[in-house]
Amino acid sequence: MSKFNFFSLLLFPLSILINYLASKFPYFIEKYYSNLVNKFLIQILSKITGIFPFSLYELSVYCIIISIILFIFYTLFIIFKTPKLLIKFLKSCILNVFSILSIAYFLFIVLWGLNYNRPVLEDTLLKTHTLYNDKKTISLEYNKEDLKSLYKYLITKTNQTRNLTLVDNNNIMKANSDFKNIINRSKLGYDNISDKIPGINGNFAKPKYVISSKIMCYSGITGIYFPFTGEANINIAIPDINIPSTVLHEMAHQRGFANEDEANFIGYLACINHPDIDFNYSGYILALTYTSSALKKIDFESYKSLTSTISKDVINDLKNNSEFWSKYEGKINNLSNKFNNSYLKANGVKEGTQSYGKMVNLLLTYYKLYNYN
Repeated sequence: MSKFNFFSLLLFPLSILINYLASKFPYFIEKYYSNLVNKFLIQILSKITGIFPFSLYELSVYCIIISIILFIFYTLFIIFKTPKLLIKFLKSCILNVFSILSIAYFLFIVLWGLNYNRPVLEDTLLKTHTLYNDKKTISLEYNKEDLKSLYKYLITKTNQTRNLTLVDNNNIMKANSDFKNIINRSKLGYDNISDKIPGINGNFAKPKYVISSKIMCYSGITGIYFPFTGEANINIAIPDINIPSTVLHEMAHQRGFANEDEANFIGYLACINHPDIDFNYSGYILALTYTSSALKKIDFESYKSLTSTISKDVINDLKNNSEFWSKYEGKINNLSNKFNNSYLKANGVKEGTQSYGKMVNLLLTYYKLYNYN
């Protein structure tokens, strides 16, 4: 074993130790890592990678695929030409692969992964509200009536904003511009929520679109944040109804909010505070979807009654979105969901992909603090 392999392999247990220690001091992580060190690093990293007009994440995926193919061909070549060297070759390859994975995991933890250990966003919302409103005690207990009120409110706002959006020839909502301009306009939403979520702003590079977005659809992924390059990557092949909220969701990850439910909530908040109607509608649709699912499980009759008040235009958009994704369902999508679930659990999110549903708790917390408006 070379010195490179030895020291690189040591990075894996070191990463686990660092992550474990970080989990014991969430407020220290938020103050000094998330809002200071990590924010500084990602702003610089994203600006450097932002020089390139294409996604370095996407390029990395291509490079990995090509490397795997070359490895298979070279292994076959050795099997047929010099089979005696096969065992030695495979041992060397396996050792190098584990060394690379160990380095990658260490960089992941250092560059971004520790954000999983920051305090839950509910605490931040409560502290910020208390700071600006000089209130010491606020009850954040919820019940079924609160959930019904939230769903009713979201239906009203979704119906109202849908009446103001642009539509295509099939009466399906379309964005105010193409995807490039959506990305250019995205930061405006974050400019208006800094009083609700401290430290949310910063000089980050703009999100990037994925050229092979149609292929990406087969994985069921609408966007992905790549911590090694500081890039927020967007699938632009998805319906317009989802693109604005997806862009703002990935920007939340870029700003150090690792948990999916929190990135969803921040994306929603930035959407509804955006000056443009296509962002507003996309945000309300996002929240409506999760709240609908939550109420359906708890009170089906109320869910059914309230859902009947959703406008035909909104229903039409939701149906179009469902039909779009039905074309991409299959084994790759299932495999991607399983991988994503394992990834979230490995980073301390015990609920896995089910943590996305916790966004409803954040919505209830927010409107308990700030009321409906």
